[in-house]
Amino acid sequence: MANKVTKAELAEFKKNKEGVREFANGEITVFWKPELCIHSANCLIRLPDVFNTKKKPWINIHAAGSKEIMKAVDTCPSRALTYLKITKFVTSKPRATVKQKPKYARVHLLKNGPALITGNFIVRDAQKKKIQIDTEVVALCRCGGSKKKPFCDGSHQSIGFTD
Repeated sequence: MANKVTKAELAEFKKNKEGVREFANGEITVFWKPELCIHSANCLIRLPDVFNTKKKPWINIHAAGSKEIMKAVDTCPSRALTYLKITKFVTSKPRATVKQKPKYARVHLLKNGPALITGNFIVRDAQKKKIQIDTEVVALCRCGGSKKKPFCDGSHQSIGFTD
């Protein structure tokens, strides 16, 4: 999974600056959206010098190389962490690529955690009203403890949910 920031996400970040935190080192910018974090701890495990919740700020963008950080960010299942490569010089025109949506939705049940949904999907509330989703991945609560239902807020960890 690549957690590169899409154009739509970047536009949303610029509109909603208080909901996104940025960390830049001149080569990449890492964006963190706390409301999407499901606390999988993939980032902490992969690069503990960069991602350390005991320090403020918890992301030290200068503690590792940009490629290592991008690889760690790519392991974030909820896309709470995304990145943008900063290009200073463009030597040729980029090729136009058409990104096709996957034909099907994919559901991945995380052990003792949420259900991650990727692909071609729509989320509707109890009244069948479509819920706006601005990301390519959504984490749905399975424990019943989330305060952001139907989305996961990490409550499964504090209530001891197991499956």
